[in-house]
Amino acid sequence: MNVRNEMANEFRRAVNDPENINEDGSINWDFVEADVFIEVVRDGAYDSLGSIQEFFDTFNELVDLHLATEAA
Repeated sequence: MNVRNEMANEFRRAVNDPENINEDGSINWDFVEADVFIEVVRDGAYDSLGSIQEFFDTFNELVDLHLATEAA
């Protein structure tokens, strides 16, 4: 299982979840992060990460990529 791919899939789902979008249309990143973390742990992928820091590093990379794509 590729943890980064798993996280990317969950990230895309969470970013598009209406429950994670604020009234002003902005994304509630705390909710997205929580949703991704819950799913990664539930799927057993978290064990492959090695540390919580690796989760946060990967999540932040996904956020940066998402924001760059939106800006383009």
